[in-house]
Amino acid sequence: MIKKTITSDLFWPLACGLLIIASAAHAVAQNPTFTTQTHPFLGNNHIAADLNGDGKLDLAGTGANAASVMLNKGDGTFQPKIDYPVVGQVQDLAAGDFNGDGKTDLVVTINTPQNSLSLLTGNGNGTFNAAVNFPNTSGFDSPSIVATDLNNDGKLDVVIAHQIACYTAPCIAARTISALLGNGNGTFQPTREIDVGTGMSRIAVGDFNRDGKKDLAICGSQAQLFTLIGAGDGTFVQQPTITLVGGNTLGVDGTDVDVSDLNGDTLQDLVVALGVDGSLTAILIGNGDGSFRAPSLITEPNLRYPVYQAVADYNGDGKQDLALGLGWGLQGLMEILNGNGDGTFQSPVLYLVPPPNSSIAGGTLVAADFNGDGKSDIALQVVGASPALDVLINATGAPALDTVSITRAEYIASKSSLNVEATSSRSTAVLQVFVTSSGQLIGTLSNNGGRFSGKFNWAPNPQNITVRSSFGGTATKAVKLK
Repeated sequence: MIKKTITSDLFWPLACGLLIIASAAHAVAQNPTFTTQTHPFLGNNHIAADLNGDGKLDLAGTGANAASVMLNKGDGTFQPKIDYPVVGQVQDLAAGDFNGDGKTDLVVTINTPQNSLSLLTGNGNGTFNAAVNFPNTSGFDSPSIVATDLNNDGKLDVVIAHQIACYTAPCIAARTISALLGNGNGTFQPTREIDVGTGMSRIAVGDFNRDGKKDLAICGSQAQLFTLIGAGDGTFVQQPTITLVGGNTLGVDGTDVDVSDLNGDTLQDLVVALGVDGSLTAILIGNGDGSFRAPSLITEPNLRYPVYQAVADYNGDGKQDLALGLGWGLQGLMEILNGNGDGTFQSPVLYLVPPPNSSIAGGTLVAADFNGDGKSDIALQVVGASPALDVLINATGAPALDTVSITRAEYIASKSSLNVEATSSRSTAVLQVFVTSSGQLIGTLSNNGGRFSGKFNWAPNPQNITVRSSFGGTATKAVKLK
């Protein structure tokens, strides 16, 4: 596992020399900082859920013909992934208790003509049983699945979006979503097919009209957004299709959709990524009656293709921010737009700038608290020549070191041996402490349960020692040789 520290202050100047400028009405917000762990690739899509009942959020992804699982050690680090075989190419997955035993299960969509859904029941310890397949009754390509209770019976149901139908030759664009109501025992009622529109890629669940019933928002091709108001029985009333951009919409396809309250009015709003060709993000403020205001568009500078997104408060100011995975990653794999709390956002801040000619980009990402400190962390898919999964632990506003002690152990001629000790109440598994002098790294302190220590030879006379944690903050102490 590779660990590195990233801050927006470090990486933003690499992005075309741009400055972050906010309007006079909005003060410039604090930019979130992270420490990053790099893991092997988990899948094209991934989710965060407690898979072993320990109260800590784990990760599950769409592996190669498998559902892949990484269990959280509880401190924001993860165990090596384990693959659970599934017959067919896995496209998306969701988690929940589908058989009523109190243990988290996984459902995955599969790109095969025979089956469109597989259920892997959980054993409660992070392991899963063999997949049970359900016949394909609609589309061949199923890029998105959500698990929710559509009919308010206390049992989990699923909704699947389809893009391609191949039951007649040639293959055609699918127009339907499949709603499967759960029986609560690991089985589902016969599939209900709902005609919606073409090019559907992602589904989000909300309650857009505040009636306590589940509604759906689905992004489609050519800048289309479909909203369906739920009747509370597993059926829906589709609203007029929203076209998110004017003019030529060919190729401006929706790639992600999220539900959040962006302006603090307790009403649900929508964020839609139009990363393919458009390099746009659409913001739709909800009216609370199932309708939305006209979309406002955020144009991505330099066509970095923001294809996926995760909405959360990353800088701890109580306002929802927007993290975007960038499909053109030469300037950064991810960017964050700090929210102003009124449905608008500040200029993007780039993170994870790759080496030149690295041929990698950002992909799907999820926001979750992986280390239990109450802050939103990020799990970001890295795609391209060196696929990986980056887990970014939020270090924004984190306390630095609680105590620092520097003493001279011995002095011989012009060389001094120094003992350096530090303590931190911060989650310590991803914390590193560095000791420097005149900007030069002397060494790294070893970690023993939050107590850091090291012994170093130090030649200059006299100078300042700087002790710095990977979460930021410094402690400087002068040591004079006698």
